Amino acid sequence: MDSIYSDFAYDDAFRTMVVKCDELLIPFINYMFDMNYSKKAHIYRNANERYLDQQGGSQDKRITDSLIKIREDDVTHTYHVECESKDDVDGTIIVRLFEYDAQIALDRGEVSSGRLDVYFPHTGILFLSSSDSTPDKMEIVMHTSGGDSRYFVEVMKESDFDLEKVFENELYFLLPFYSFNYKNEFEDIEEDEDKQEQFINVYRNIIDMLEELVSDELLSTFSKDVIINLINKVSYKQLMRYQDTQKKVGDLMGGKVLDLDIIRAHDAGLEEGREEGRESTLVASIRNMMSKLKLSAEEAMDTLDIPRNERSKYMTKL
Repeated sequence: MDSIYSDFAYDDAFRTMVVKCDELLIPFINYMFDMNYSKKAHIYRNANERYLDQQGGSQDKRITDSLIKIREDDVTHTYHVECESKDDVDGTIIVRLFEYDAQIALDRGEVSSGRLDVYFPHTGILFLSSSDSTPDKMEIVMHTSGGDSRYFVEVMKESDFDLEKVFENELYFLLPFYSFNYKNEFEDIEEDEDKQEQFINVYRNIIDMLEELVSDELLSTFSKDVIINLINKVSYKQLMRYQDTQKKVGDLMGGKVLDLDIIRAHDAGLEEGREEGRESTLVASIRNMMSKLKLSAEEAMDTLDIPRNERSKYMTKL
């Protein structure tokens, strides 16, 4: 059964966009950290499984929501961003962030001549739900014998963004979680047909605006389809107690079961592209050996260890 039924549906949606959608991630990082990366910036994904050292020598495996590096103009920064769906903010969140950051810093540490240099990432958190007690910024202060050192955790709140602000700042990354802005109204929406229609119209407007962006070549069809699928996933999870509203949103988004075929097709296409690139490189190598080393095609393929059952496809391209 698909992860649409998982307790981690929101984290899964967040990670999907982080891993698959550069054009959604870059504006999100720009806004959160006040950066100005272009769409041509290079994103490098880091392993998100961290092993945190515990007392007694044991290790606790944790998964961060995103750990990425972005490089542009020969400058590289590392970003660690978490997604939090609870609005009852307590001390465990910032402790968890520091645990991750410290391990990330240690993993990147450099030791030389009795000195350890550690590099902490730029850290941020997206609160899908928020309340009056949700901070606008979080701070970590380390008191050491050499003095105090501190850094800030940047905070974004889904509730701070209406649709106009989302589209004005290209924060399409936030759209799958937009239903969180209505979570205190779900019971009324379920029982009131007019409110339910207004709620559904919000998603009709989102789809229309996304399709207009695609038409204007400001957003890829792939990213649009991922957003719609993830809206479906998140809203399905949120509306499990409100079946009539859940069904109407699901019908609008193309069915309530999230399969994300678009991502699987995209990944298959990338793999096919890599294979085609490999074949082109091998064909060029074979031609080079035939020309400069005066080898036959078979001799060149022997040298390159190309399996005999694959050689016919290369012969047709020589």
